[in-house]
Amino acid sequence: MDMFKLLNTFITVYDEKNFTKASQQLYISQSAVSTHICSLEKSLGVRLFERTKYMRIDPTIAGKLFYIELKKLQNEWKETTNVLRKLEKEECITFKIGASETIGNTIIPELLNRLAEIFPQIKFELSIANSSEIAKSISLSDINIGLVESKTSTATLESKIFMYDEMVVVGNPKDNVWLFHSEEDSMKQHTNQYLTYNQIKPEATLTVNDNITILKMIQQGTGQTILSTLSIQSEQRILRRTNFFRPLYMISNNTDTPVASNIKSTLFSLLMSNQEKYAWGRS
Repeated sequence: MDMFKLLNTFITVYDEKNFTKASQQLYISQSAVSTHICSLEKSLGVRLFERTKYMRIDPTIAGKLFYIELKKLQNEWKETTNVLRKLEKEECITFKIGASETIGNTIIPELLNRLAEIFPQIKFELSIANSSEIAKSISLSDINIGLVESKTSTATLESKIFMYDEMVVVGNPKDNVWLFHSEEDSMKQHTNQYLTYNQIKPEATLTVNDNITILKMIQQGTGQTILSTLSIQSEQRILRRTNFFRPLYMISNNTDTPVASNIKSTLFSLLMSNQEKYAWGRS
């Protein structure tokens, strides 16, 4: 017997709590409804309903669990069929990735090309923002996945480490002016920790809101700063190692669609496979 029919009958009986009402909803006889449920119970090897007085039926514990899982599958099936219909019509599905500045300007460009090759019908968009803004955007469903340097404190979001990023000191060793990145909280924290631990009192501090400006100032011989090794350019010399390794996180909503889940797992695999490319990568 068609399993889809059996499952549809089960859901209708569960919702109606009555064979007669279920048969009316399905436009089949009551005996057919009973036959479907018996066939399904036999196939699963469990009893799904208990018959009670006044023709009412109540789901068993197994029936309740089966209903919850079946509704999840039903939603995933609808999502999948919608995606297939869009693909058939050659409609482009947009998938939005948010990334902190360091990650967005170093790791992501190459990976976006790989993702575009793997998912040719998906239109990928990249937004650069700080970690808290990205977490908020994911909670509001404005973006699908975030790659950030700070773990989210939001309980509804899933956080998973994909790399460890080494922090190093760069700049002019004779200039005791220290540069701070205002948009990356973890960078500010590591800079303050380093100064405190090494009892360094800067002559002055400058706060800048992007890495590009910081790098230009360093190239011009202005000040010192702590940077991710991802941001270090070939002509720059590392002054000191800090022994600070900040975790980099992939964050996402726990209620991923099947398509989003597939892209997320693919992206995570690509990130993990890239670890050997960078000396700072640790498994």
